[in-house]
Amino acid sequence: MVEFGEQLRRAREAKGMTQQSLAEQLYVTRQSVSRWECGDRYPDLLTTKKLSQILEVSLDDLLSGKEMTKVVERNPVVENKVVNNIMIVLYAAVVFSYLISAVGIAVRAFALEAFQLIPVQVIFQFAGTGVSIAAFIYGLICAVRGTLSPKRMGAVLMAYFLSSFIIDTDGAFKSFFLSGASLMSFRAWKIIALIAITYFVPMVLGSVAVFFFFVRSQNRKIWAVAIAVVSLSGIFYAVYSLYVSVIIAKVNAGITEPVLSAEYYSVRAVLLIAIYVLGLYQTYTLYKKRVSAAEIAQGITSTI
Repeated sequence: MVEFGEQLRRAREAKGMTQQSLAEQLYVTRQSVSRWECGDRYPDLLTTKKLSQILEVSLDDLLSGKEMTKVVERNPVVENKVVNNIMIVLYAAVVFSYLISAVGIAVRAFALEAFQLIPVQVIFQFAGTGVSIAAFIYGLICAVRGTLSPKRMGAVLMAYFLSSFIIDTDGAFKSFFLSGASLMSFRAWKIIALIAITYFVPMVLGSVAVFFFFVRSQNRKIWAVAIAVVSLSGIFYAVYSLYVSVIIAKVNAGITEPVLSAEYYSVRAVLLIAIYVLGLYQTYTLYKKRVSAAEIAQGITSTI
């Protein structure tokens, strides 16, 4: 079977067009056309349809059903330039916010002597924040280069859920010990159940759903819905945390520790909302692209 790039080159030459002239009609660069013909990249679905019209060939002459899947899985999740630029800004904001959070952790650890009181908490928070910073810097670089494929996007989101799990484990232990409940008491198990539902279940469910949807390319509604549920619950939790932090700041105005804590949770709430909105948009975009690719591939197969 002749690959897409070779089919594209033959069709272009048959029309007597250069890579530059074809690129001008598609409003892309000549380098983009060259990468398509070399097999390094695939055009998005809309551009592929335009190619078939300009070169006066059918889609099934250019692409096989299997290659339609490659178009989606090898290309960036977000291919619209305007939306991609917005996403880059949001990624940069998330990285910056996590850096602020890291500084906040250090300030609370040393200025408020938290390091002497709860060293394990500082370790958990630094570890989780470090994983998030590394993951989103990687995502930012891929977004700038235009190489944020579904698998890479999945890796970023899974790293985020891992970091959240690490940070929330610290919060869970802290909440339990501050409650003063005995491990064998019924009250203790109620607290443990509440902690599991609040902290652990969303992170585990999110990680599993992201793995199958983004990394394993399973376009089942159950995974998309699971990601949506986790994202919406995360947004709700972030908004609630932001509300609580504002109340704390007002009530304890002038008291250093509560105000610093409120500022930390305000920053964390904003970055959480940005992360979950990104996840929702990318999940929706990828799901629609896969459905569209499957429909086109089915049409190609039925004509063979």
